[in-house]
Amino acid sequence: MKKMILTLSLALSSFCAQAYNPALDPAIKNIEACLASSKTLICNEEIKTIVSGLSMDVRGEFAMFLREELKANSTELVIKNLYSKLGDLVSLYEKLDTNDQWSFRAIKTFQDDVSIEFVKVAPIDSSFLVKLYKNQGTIGGRYGLLTTLNAKIAGLSSLTEMESLIRFLEVAKEYSRSIGDESYLYNTAVQMIGTVTVKETAMRPGHEGIFALTFDNAEAAKSLGIDKVVVMESNSRDQLIVNFVASQSRIVKMSFTSAAMLGNTLFSNMDTYNNNQDAANPFFKFDLNRETNTIKGVFSTARYGVMSFHGTLITSNVSVYALETVKGLALEQLMGSYKVKVGNYDMNLVIRKRTEDRTVVEAALFSDNAMISFSKVSLNSSKGVLSLVDYNNERKLTLAIVSMENGPEFRGQFLNALQSKVLEISSK
Repeated sequence: MKKMILTLSLALSSFCAQAYNPALDPAIKNIEACLASSKTLICNEEIKTIVSGLSMDVRGEFAMFLREELKANSTELVIKNLYSKLGDLVSLYEKLDTNDQWSFRAIKTFQDDVSIEFVKVAPIDSSFLVKLYKNQGTIGGRYGLLTTLNAKIAGLSSLTEMESLIRFLEVAKEYSRSIGDESYLYNTAVQMIGTVTVKETAMRPGHEGIFALTFDNAEAAKSLGIDKVVVMESNSRDQLIVNFVASQSRIVKMSFTSAAMLGNTLFSNMDTYNNNQDAANPFFKFDLNRETNTIKGVFSTARYGVMSFHGTLITSNVSVYALETVKGLALEQLMGSYKVKVGNYDMNLVIRKRTEDRTVVEAALFSDNAMISFSKVSLNSSKGVLSLVDYNNERKLTLAIVSMENGPEFRGQFLNALQSKVLEISSK
């Protein structure tokens, strides 16, 4: 059996070697010599001379041969070598064959694919990625770059790389929109920005809270009625939420889901829901001064244009994260019904798996006179903090698990964006 497999393997190898035009032999031997001497595919200038002497069709076959060699020798050294050397070959093909011939398209597509492979092993650098994205010859190449980077997000641990990736994605999504790419590229970049922001916020707390706003345009501000901005983290779908609130009338005028955070700058990242046609097509951007707990920025609407504002923090949940907590818990350990004190009110908190879908956890905070449901329940096990957010991203419980001696003991905050108020909450 082993002899049969070996014979078949040799036959296939011989077939693959003979499948290329004999005129390609000098180029193949050059590549094989580079692999033997330097473990790379392109190690000398001679290959350009050899390729120049080939016919157009044979040059096209050489591009296919390089692709097969990369599949067989996909080491980091080979990928970096090809990335640095292929540019000269692409220029040579363009000069000899022009860019409307299949041979040029073959080497250019291969270069795009090598670029994607290079991204897998290279550090994240926004300037490099922007140039690479714009140099991709096809929409498939641009989408491939996005999906390759998306696969790297889970492993990111450096704030510098996270911020660099967000800078690139901001350029990429607008570039794709400007050249008429399909909307899925824009939407992919938006989702990725939100995902990176979630990782960044987990490493850099202190952004959630309620801020009192003052606008430069007092007349427009009076018409809109907005006097507060509420920043909160939601679930993996909605991610970072920024609500602009008219607290006197208890209305969220503008709710931005999947907002982005780049360092100390927060900004809108996708189309928004709003309750007021005066605020149609809005966007926002503001800087957070973590030392003074103040914000300064702008938002724009179709009716009022760009409006500048500044604000001061009223309250945040930083104190909850500063509590001594029980870490390393699983969400299943927190299921149950608990008596809690919310401000001056006695209430009950229930955490359970949804009846029709046992994989989904939901919660409810209720008394004889009121009930609030929370459909977005998540546990930061490394910090020992439980987060519960309602469906509309208007109410949130941030609960530190301070003890498990007699079951879960909670201390934290209840945030009500509609009223722009926070109440302390604790187990009874």
